[in-house]
Amino acid sequence: MTALTLVILRLARPNFKFSWLIAAGGAILALIAVFLWQMRLPQTLALPAWQPQAFFHYAPTWLADAISWPYALSLTALALAIVLTSVERANVNPMAWAGTFMLTALGLLAVTAENPLTLVLAWTALDLTELVTMLLSVEGESQSEGVVVAFAVRLAGTGLVIWASILSIAAGTPLNFIVTPARAGIYLLLAAGLRLGVLPLHLPYRQERAMRRGFGTSLRLVLAASSL
Repeated sequence: MTALTLVILRLARPNFKFSWLIAAGGAILALIAVFLWQMRLPQTLALPAWQPQAFFHYAPTWLADAISWPYALSLTALALAIVLTSVERANVNPMAWAGTFMLTALGLLAVTAENPLTLVLAWTALDLTELVTMLLSVEGESQSEGVVVAFAVRLAGTGLVIWASILSIAAGTPLNFIVTPARAGIYLLLAAGLRLGVLPLHLPYRQERAMRRGFGTSLRLVLAASSL
């Protein structure tokens, strides 16, 4: 809601002077809300099953438990820190704060994913956001190639999760992240390694200084946290 409010204010009133207060207030409320999750853990939110069920063995489901809660709390704390520290920089675009909140929301969907379908949807949204953002920010063919390579490797990690899910379904035990079959574990480990950039695949961030703060910081860290 905070992200949507900032976007509307930016479009309707470009000279609005209190965008930072709205962003900071929204970030504080989000942090408090996630902190209060621990009072009722575990919590599950599930959407209706997709059709046909013969093809979709999972429904989008999110689980807030003792494992996902620290990651969720860290992501909301990161968003608050980015907003609070942005006051030292002049002419910060409120759209960057809106982007940070949207990334944080996607990160929360990823870290609380209960099954492969939910995780793949969140990862795909994050990966497309990174791809578009980086292609618009880098200059030169070599840097663009690095962005595409990083995207391809993340996509390969997503593919490994899908493959692990297929193997589990074939064995008669649909994969979820509460109980993971041993056969699928190695593929999930490889997927995390690819998406975390164990290999030096994040070269665009080394050369694009504008992406090392603010929205760029949230982009890098949310992507990493969502892959753990």
